[in-house]
Amino acid sequence: MSREKEIKVSSSEEGEAVDARQDGVDDAAETTGERAGDTPGSAPNDSEAPPAEPTPEEKIASLEDKLLRTMADFENYRRRTANQYEQTIRAANDRLLLDILEVVDNFERALQHAGEAADAESLRKGTELIYHQLVDLLGRYNLTPIEAVGQSFDPNLHDAMMQTPSEEYAQGTVAFEITKGYLRGDRVLRHSRVAVSTGPPSAGESQDESNESQT
Repeated sequence: MSREKEIKVSSSEEGEAVDARQDGVDDAAETTGERAGDTPGSAPNDSEAPPAEPTPEEKIASLEDKLLRTMADFENYRRRTANQYEQTIRAANDRLLLDILEVVDNFERALQHAGEAADAESLRKGTELIYHQLVDLLGRYNLTPIEAVGQSFDPNLHDAMMQTPSEEYAQGTVAFEITKGYLRGDRVLRHSRVAVSTGPPSAGESQDESNESQT
């Protein structure tokens, strides 16, 4: 009697285990179906087609449009830069001209009082004052004269206009200055026009000069 009961219990437990395993398989299948998005009665969605590829003509037209826009932007930038540059140059010239006008005013005053001066000394002093005012003005614009007389000839600074014998200056030295040169900072604005010494005159040249002076 006890033997039959054990067999029945054992059979019952095995049936429950089989049912449990079957339930686990069914649950796993349902979960897999939910993850994959497989719902009953659903069909693939083919209504959204990929965008059409542009034709070669459309690509060329797009590139031409971009090129025209870029060229227009560059032309506007060039004009704007040129206008700004012209305005800067004009403003600098205006400042210089205003400063020069002050010197011109002093020249006009000196000419007006030239006839009233008691002697030439007063006129000379007035002219010197105006000259120094003009030199100071050039200095404010970073303009300095080039030292030439007594200096070795330098083609970077001097233009040799002639050669001349000189007892005072050695050969290759600037004997005298014809036109003064100027530097703007470290840059040559105008070269000095000079006469370059050829050294002391020879005996023949000295004799010729003596004969000319006696004549």
